Amino acid sequence: MYAYRTLRVEIPWRLVEERPDVLDLATRMHLAAEEYVRRLLKELTGQEEPKLTTEELDRLLTPDRRELACKIIEETFPRYGLGRALVRYSKFLWRDVAFYRAIPLDVQLRAENERDVSTAVFVDLKSGVLRVRKTGIPPFAIRLEKGNVTWIRERLEEGAKLKLAFLGVDVRRGKDPTYGGLYIALVFAREVTPVEPKALVVIDVNRLDHYVKVGLVVDGRVVELLKFPREERIRKLEKIHAHIRQLSRILARVDEDKDPRRALDLQRQLWKLETKRYGVIRDVVINAACEIIKLARERQAAIVVDTIEDDTYRELREGNWRDDKKHFLDGLGQLRRRLMELAQWYGVPYLEERLYSTVCPKRDAKVVEERGRVMRCPACGFRAHRDNVPMIWAEKRYRELIEKTKQPVFSATLTLLTS
Repeated sequence: MYAYRTLRVEIPWRLVEERPDVLDLATRMHLAAEEYVRRLLKELTGQEEPKLTTEELDRLLTPDRRELACKIIEETFPRYGLGRALVRYSKFLWRDVAFYRAIPLDVQLRAENERDVSTAVFVDLKSGVLRVRKTGIPPFAIRLEKGNVTWIRERLEEGAKLKLAFLGVDVRRGKDPTYGGLYIALVFAREVTPVEPKALVVIDVNRLDHYVKVGLVVDGRVVELLKFPREERIRKLEKIHAHIRQLSRILARVDEDKDPRRALDLQRQLWKLETKRYGVIRDVVINAACEIIKLARERQAAIVVDTIEDDTYRELREGNWRDDKKHFLDGLGQLRRRLMELAQWYGVPYLEERLYSTVCPKRDAKVVEERGRVMRCPACGFRAHRDNVPMIWAEKRYRELIEKTKQPVFSATLTLLTS
């Protein structure tokens, strides 16, 4: 089985400003790929925009559909000013264009002194430069950050190979879509052998201020408990959010017409704080996912995630909570996706299963919540902290969950984890 990860290399704004043709090309490639996928899926399903899983899409894109796909590419791409090289390569990788909704570019990675074989994207680790050429516009180059180079070398050490690259553009959708930030996505692939699970790592995904609880279950017993993030990270997020709330109130009282400079200064401060908050949450998610995956790999354990259901999550986001409480829900979706994709990358079995914290694991009766998030069963007197109830359910259903995690849940198609 092959697994995939993607490194997103941002194209600096200075280059975008100096080279408007780069933004223009990325936008045209995006629009061409979108139209191609829309037309192809309509031909295959009869629907304008069918919602398909990767597995369903994989089943649709059989070899006998290649001729139809290539015909649509030949009709669509030239209308967006895309040259023969992009048309030819897209016809060769017609399935990848449909999966990614983007036009893949051939790519080469130079780790030492390999000869340049003139691909469209050339990544030179020794000089720390990424070059893009042969796309119908003059070539351009991007300086790789040290973190990018380190990330690539780590993937190479894991036995991964650079397979494809994409020139991407951030799209803000709406009535009049706008196209902004540009990036190069580098897709790495490695062959993995699924782990035969000998234990479970159970994750109870909560609001961040209630912590993400992690339990290692071996032979039907919890032998280790962890929680993320650290308390100081929660306090830091609370301080940032309090500062954001304070600045928002001040900005609401400022007359932008009379004092535009003051209003602009406050808006800049708010933007910086919101960016900082996003960065802290992102770090929390990345660190938690890495620690969980590390534990699962060390103990040859499958990952079982007890998550908030989508409807419940939506209700919480739209409820009457204070903004700082809603803010602690941020990152939970990121954590689920990152765990799933890292699990696939390392061949760790992954399962999402409801392990209810509001149902008694002894009597299957509804429990009531007491002070301090303690749950009590009126039927049998069972009492436990709310975050520990899913762990007790995991102990009770241990053999069943082990067997469920042995069933394949990952598609062999492309699942991307952007780093």
